[in-house]
Amino acid sequence: MSDVIKYDVRTDDAVALLTLNRPEKMNALSDTLITELCDAIERAEADDDVRVIVLTGAGDSAFSAGYDIEPSGDDEDPIPTVDTLLDTFEDSTVHVHAIWDCNKPVIAAVDGYCLAGGSDIAMACDIVIASEDSEFGYPGLRMAGVPPTLIYPFVMNLHEAKEMLFSGKVVDAERAKELGMVNRVVPNGDVLEAVMDEVNEIRKMPGNNVRILKHIVNGVAEMQGTKPMLKYSELFDTLGHHTEYGKEYYRIAESEGIDAALEYMNEQNKGMSDPDAN
Repeated sequence: MSDVIKYDVRTDDAVALLTLNRPEKMNALSDTLITELCDAIERAEADDDVRVIVLTGAGDSAFSAGYDIEPSGDDEDPIPTVDTLLDTFEDSTVHVHAIWDCNKPVIAAVDGYCLAGGSDIAMACDIVIASEDSEFGYPGLRMAGVPPTLIYPFVMNLHEAKEMLFSGKVVDAERAKELGMVNRVVPNGDVLEAVMDEVNEIRKMPGNNVRILKHIVNGVAEMQGTKPMLKYSELFDTLGHHTEYGKEYYRIAESEGIDAALEYMNEQNKGMSDPDAN
């Protein structure tokens, strides 16, 4: 096992603190990190000394900046096939389901960037507490595609979800709270203390009752379509990556590098279909 997830049980607090530990990559979600995060959640769920799981990110800059996307290295065809993308998105979303289905409450302690797939992790958690300097959003949508775990419409109202998803913009913590993405915003440096205050409130409840309530409340969202949409969004993300703009992003990333691809991603005035027509 690597060290991309730090696992720390604070028995006196009845907390398992799971830290995404790739600070040099802004805690980007690699395959290894996703696998180890699922293992850590399963381990904490099975530990009778743990009442609450807390997720946070290492370093000062990010909870997580999203999925770790690197060029394929295939000079002949840099664009992943449909089958490759289907397999990739299926494998890279299991951690979100693990958080959602976990029998114990999961709290996201966000300090810094919480973007793209990183924001999906936070939104799948039961409670989100963020520092004042935190930022939220899905800027990667500007390369085409949809979130592979489309959870935004289930934590905010429809107009607000469209505001975020139609633009790929990033908002500060206070705006994220207004949108329903965050329970509470606290001063920088106070996030874990605020999380522990919330844990102490949860510990006043019988643990099995919290388990029941979590699944009942999640069930409300599931009756509105959360579960099938989490699966459908994997399929639609594959489609989005095979639009002309999505394929152009891959071509630029392979031929000119990731910085050029990100510059292209953030260009204004993209058209409806063919990037060569602009």
